[in-house]
Amino acid sequence: MTKIPDGDWLSQLNERDLEDFWQRRANDLQFKREVRLFGHPLVVESNEEGLLAAVDFALQNYTQTEQAKPPLGALQLVVQPLRQSPGPAPNDLMQKITYSGSADWLMMQLGNWGVAHLDLARRRGTAVLDPQLAARPDLIAQCVLHTLLLNLVIGHGYGMLHASCLVRDGVALLLLAPHNTGKSTTALRLALAGFRLLTDSMVFVDGDGFLHGYPVGLAKLRGDMVDEFPQLRPFLQTEIVRQETKYRVDLRAVNSEFVQETAVRPQKVILCLLSRHEVAESVVEEVEGTADMQAILHNSLYVDQPHVWRQNVAKLQKLLVGETAVALKLGTDPAHLILAVQKIIR
Repeated sequence: MTKIPDGDWLSQLNERDLEDFWQRRANDLQFKREVRLFGHPLVVESNEEGLLAAVDFALQNYTQTEQAKPPLGALQLVVQPLRQSPGPAPNDLMQKITYSGSADWLMMQLGNWGVAHLDLARRRGTAVLDPQLAARPDLIAQCVLHTLLLNLVIGHGYGMLHASCLVRDGVALLLLAPHNTGKSTTALRLALAGFRLLTDSMVFVDGDGFLHGYPVGLAKLRGDMVDEFPQLRPFLQTEIVRQETKYRVDLRAVNSEFVQETAVRPQKVILCLLSRHEVAESVVEEVEGTADMQAILHNSLYVDQPHVWRQNVAKLQKLLVGETAVALKLGTDPAHLILAVQKIIR
């Protein structure tokens, strides 16, 4: 009859003599950092210390704040070799990602270089990455961390609006426009004319009325607009967006005075709906009917769960109630555009 060993015998068993079938020992999260995002503490753990450098790459794209807020969640970053090496991670990895989700979870298949999962209910994200991708902290930040972090932020109750945001003299100007209308070009013109660019992509509204931005100070130009900004040419970097080559510029590298790097609580908010017309002068008109609300609805759909979406829109409505909304038809004369916007501010 087989005798079952007692507890003392088991305590003498060397764990290292057993097969690490699930790679638990290899994936031991022995390195840990606590950082802050929009004032929320965030815990990041990894089995390789060097992988935590990706966190620094990511956080530089978010506004800073002195606010103290509840914990945001936790992320686990694991490096584990695949059975067959996929080779170096490509610069266009973002174009190779497959997204899926249901209820409170999201999943990203990172091509052949790994997988990431986010549990929104528990506020915990996990990414398992091949060493070839782990060697690229910039790609990890761009392709993995930002998706996890942005979903955690929205799930925390922030309002999110896809818009450019510029600030000046206590006024926040929110630019909304359909794709390829000229939003980024307009934002750059205004930043070079004395406004400070908070973000050219996502504006976040917290419960205290502060505006936060992601990514901070970054804007993208279409290829046909590059010649309009000769002073920016030395700072441009190419990037593929929706199968189109665009030119990214970080205005912080050009002049830090062009960028609003900290969260701001504006005295006034102006919602500006952009369109184009082929005349020199830019024209400011009243917003007709519910065009402003329709623009907000179409530019806030990042999380498509109804209850989160309603919460998101309610936060945006609270920010914009009683504020100014105008329609701005963009003309071809940059100087007249600046004058038109200054008129709106006044």
